[in-house]
Amino acid sequence: MTVLDSRRLAELLAARFRIALTGETRYVDGSSCALIRATDIQEPNGFSVRVTTSWRSVDAEFVPDGFAGELVRTMGRAPAEARVLFGSAARAFLAAGSRITLRVNQSVPDKYETLPPPDWNRFELTARRMSDAGLRGADAYLADANEAAVSCLALVLALLPIEESRVEVDPLFEAGLPEGAVTRVEVNRYERSPVNRAICIAAHGAKCHACGFDFGRSYGAIGTGYIEVHHKLPVAKLAPGYLVNPVADLVPLCANCHAMVHRADPPIPVEALKSLLHDAQLVQP
Repeated sequence: MTVLDSRRLAELLAARFRIALTGETRYVDGSSCALIRATDIQEPNGFSVRVTTSWRSVDAEFVPDGFAGELVRTMGRAPAEARVLFGSAARAFLAAGSRITLRVNQSVPDKYETLPPPDWNRFELTARRMSDAGLRGADAYLADANEAAVSCLALVLALLPIEESRVEVDPLFEAGLPEGAVTRVEVNRYERSPVNRAICIAAHGAKCHACGFDFGRSYGAIGTGYIEVHHKLPVAKLAPGYLVNPVADLVPLCANCHAMVHRADPPIPVEALKSLLHDAQLVQP
């Protein structure tokens, strides 16, 4: 059985979610598994995603630490919008080929959108991807393991509070600024949510929806799964409390196309940019 490259898997997941993760290989009953952890939730109060492979499937399982009771209770107290996001994520990953197994306390929810009320004392979650990677080598195993782990980790993060208050410097169009100028913009939870980002890419793929650029195809392993995510509607125009639909409201774009849609205010629609590229015969096959 091929041994997963745990560090590489953690790097792929970190690129997908844009959060800090570590990967470690462990051996259980003679078989290897990869343990993926979020670095800002310390043992023994956090969790791991344990990824195991067999000749026909890859499983990613939520594994709480020994003293993660408060973490599970926090997940159970997630607000209504987080529960809606959990349901959206589950549907997206099911459509993308993951099999989700969920148990809360002693019950199996009828629907992913109707999770049991608090208090929770037990949360069991596994995402399985059927795979023939054993016939295709280590890279295929890694790709399937990544998709299984994305499904599991996104569902967990959907129920956890995530702080996003840093400031980034992004190239944006703004009236009165010289060409090439930059403006400081607050990272907005609507667009930057790691769960929304993961759902968008699971639903639409990691190729640019304007030009077709695929970072993995052009840059190899370092670019696999990498893509930027664009909000179709300007975030500033969203009403307070608006719940983003990651499939309908977000779209994957390469860095070049993402910069180009922001050359106008409001941003250029992605389909309009795609038409410009078609006219110039620049869309990749």
